[in-house]
Amino acid sequence: MVEGKFYTIFAILFGAGFTLLFSKHNNGGFAAYWRKRMRFLLCIGLCHMMVIWHGDILVLYSLVALTLPWFIRLPDHRLLAAILLLLTAPLVIHALATLTNDAVIWSYLKSQATHFKASFGYAGITLLEMRTSNSPIDVFIANLYSTISRPMSYFISGRPFQVLGQFVLGIYLAKKFVHCASLKRSVSKQTTLMLIISGLILNLVYATIKAKTGSPISFNQIGLIQGFCYHLGAILLALGYMSVLVKLFNYNQGRIAGWLSVLGRMSLSMYLMQTMLCVMLFYGYGLALMNTLPFYLIPIFGIGILGIQVAFGKWWLHFCRQGPAEMIWRKVL
Repeated sequence: MVEGKFYTIFAILFGAGFTLLFSKHNNGGFAAYWRKRMRFLLCIGLCHMMVIWHGDILVLYSLVALTLPWFIRLPDHRLLAAILLLLTAPLVIHALATLTNDAVIWSYLKSQATHFKASFGYAGITLLEMRTSNSPIDVFIANLYSTISRPMSYFISGRPFQVLGQFVLGIYLAKKFVHCASLKRSVSKQTTLMLIISGLILNLVYATIKAKTGSPISFNQIGLIQGFCYHLGAILLALGYMSVLVKLFNYNQGRIAGWLSVLGRMSLSMYLMQTMLCVMLFYGYGLALMNTLPFYLIPIFGIGILGIQVAFGKWWLHFCRQGPAEMIWRKVL
């Protein structure tokens, strides 16, 4: 229901936002302007990944987004071809990794990260122990370990191609529907229902395999089926969720727009705020709740944190036009 769906929605919206920005600044210097923004976002992401949270997405998004100016002028049929190729690429890489599972290249960065961890005296200590430690240094070394091994873990899962495909899908949807103001009439109930049902079926197959194997990715025949169900199911269900949101927005525009606009106007601030809140709640140098909460409480925590963020955002925007991170972003650029 959740895994992989909401970063897919965010990636699609990122591509759509890029398209809207391009339409406002459509001149010869736009590509340079955009890439300057992405290089600054990369710097934020690297600091975030190494110092605060190893699961950062800003590094990947900023690097992949550097290529978006190449796609913006493509006609619709070429955009669709690019989307299909990019979203299929993770399955091709998965199949290749399955056939060459013993190749050194797949484990090289992980072995280098293990040597790095051992060189600081953490050879016999697990990453979970390091992240639940009450020492920020232990967490920092664990973050550096993940930073070293992350590129290959991204590549073997096909994540860069998946994210770029979702960005380009956002470009296509923005050009197709937003610019011609046809979004409201284009999302039918039948389409929404079909997206949600097909997405749920594929995700049920994925979740069943994951429960039996204990892993979100396996390099064998059953793993290929799992990967197919994950990638296609995530896209379909994310689009279904977006269709539902559009219908809710059209039904009760004022209330839905109110809290969505708060999150949208402060998206970078909200992302960084959420990770800092969760680090202080779950890591050892905070309240140390990691690996202690029952599973059913996690959604309640998520809703509570989101509520705190919306309340903070409304208060902040009462005094300022942008979030704190966005203000720094604007000053630098």
